[in-house]
Amino acid sequence: MASTGLTAAWAALHTFQFGLAVSGLNGVQSALTCKDAGEGEGVSDTSGWLEPCIAMTPAKFGIVVSIFTLGGLTAALGSRVVHARVGNVGTLRSSACAVLVGSLLLSIANSVHAAIIARLIVGLGCGLATTTVPLVLAEIAPANQKRALGILNQLFIVTGVLVGQALSFPLGHAYMWRGVPAVSAVVAIGQLIGSKFVNVDPSTPASAEDEPLLERNVAREPLTISQLFTTKDARVRYAFPLVLITQFAQQVCGVSAVMYFSTSILSPVFPGSAKLVALIVVILKIPATVAPAFLIERIGTRPLLTYPTAVMCVCLVSLAVGINANAGVLAVVGIVGFVIAFSLGLGPVTWVVLGEVMPPHARAAGSAVGLAVNWSMAFVVGSTFLPFQQWLAGGERGKEGNIFFVFATTTALSLVAIRWGYKLYERVEKQDL
Repeated sequence: MASTGLTAAWAALHTFQFGLAVSGLNGVQSALTCKDAGEGEGVSDTSGWLEPCIAMTPAKFGIVVSIFTLGGLTAALGSRVVHARVGNVGTLRSSACAVLVGSLLLSIANSVHAAIIARLIVGLGCGLATTTVPLVLAEIAPANQKRALGILNQLFIVTGVLVGQALSFPLGHAYMWRGVPAVSAVVAIGQLIGSKFVNVDPSTPASAEDEPLLERNVAREPLTISQLFTTKDARVRYAFPLVLITQFAQQVCGVSAVMYFSTSILSPVFPGSAKLVALIVVILKIPATVAPAFLIERIGTRPLLTYPTAVMCVCLVSLAVGINANAGVLAVVGIVGFVIAFSLGLGPVTWVVLGEVMPPHARAAGSAVGLAVNWSMAFVVGSTFLPFQQWLAGGERGKEGNIFFVFATTTALSLVAIRWGYKLYERVEKQDL
């Protein structure tokens, strides 16, 4: 049987696949969409076996990239059913199988429709992983390692993003871009082999320490999703808006667009080195991902949400001005600052808030609704970013940064909403005291 460390690494590899899916097509966009070859929409997207590229507009590429979020949403909402039938290991095997099938299909896709179907299937696997891996890590972690293994989940996601971006250097060419999903398929095969040597399904009874907590929670039946909207429980009614606000804010700030299309975003100011700059941005994200685990206990969740979100607003304005003025340093400062601030605040703390403010009997339903809002907004932002950017630019070079003024505005509004949500929640919290 595998040790705790190896089991944790095996489980976290499934969220590594999520990170790889987020950034895998980012750096190979030009090669995949025939932009490098100077080919356009007129090239047939069903013209034979293993075409060098798949001709598509930026709007279609945005759909291909972001469609996996709809698969993720579907799988995440249905993961409880899968888990109840096949347990933790079976759910993660299902995740690996979906990623394997989707990745293989993408590696041989010759049409936009095939690429969309492939990414949707990959999304199904990623959705199962994102809901199951945190549970697995919590179950296998000894008391003195819970923080370290909690970090592991986020760390593997960022590592996946890093690997996906790095692969664009050797594989960002005609035909070669197919190697990116092939790498994901190889990892999935390794996950399936590794699943034969782990056992992470709970089989031991609750400890004596857990019994009082269980006794307190048994008295309250878990709320259904419909009851979540109609309950008269003041703690739920005042906490639920804060959950919705933070989940919504996590995506309307534009982080999905930045991670999906960072190479395209930086190309106007770094035409020859956008991929390298995008890779450096991800590398800088890694320490920022680890930091919140140590800061939350000292600072608390509210400051970690509000202050970094305010910094994100400033950084988005810097990114917009930098792109429009062709000021590379200003653009890099903006995008690096934005990613780091997100990694310190809205990125990880959004999920902490859900468990912190929702009472135990409402957490499952609250998580399901929050996840639906999050994944849905990720799809909307990701699929509309490129055409919306072009529309706001009005076809003029030097105006590609305008869209980040919009994200700065939505992020500022999110900050106001978060502060309002906390005031609402604290009102009932004081009553409980």
